[in-house]
Amino acid sequence: MADPHEDKKEIIDESCVLLYHLWVLWENAGIDLYEVMAVMEERDARKGNKKEVGHKDKIF
Repeated sequence: MADPHEDKKEIIDESCVLLYHLWVLWENAGIDLYEVMAVMEERDARKGNKKEVGHKDKIF
């Protein structure tokens, strides 16, 4: 797995592998991306559950 000290391309490559396996898991479980996004939006709406990451306009 890539760590923060590795180069950007390596991190992107590892992210692709992770996302691929996550999407396969979702497909096998009958989970839709929109279901996951809905839960993320619910969590985002909760007060105190936000963390600034990188730029000020990006909140996760």
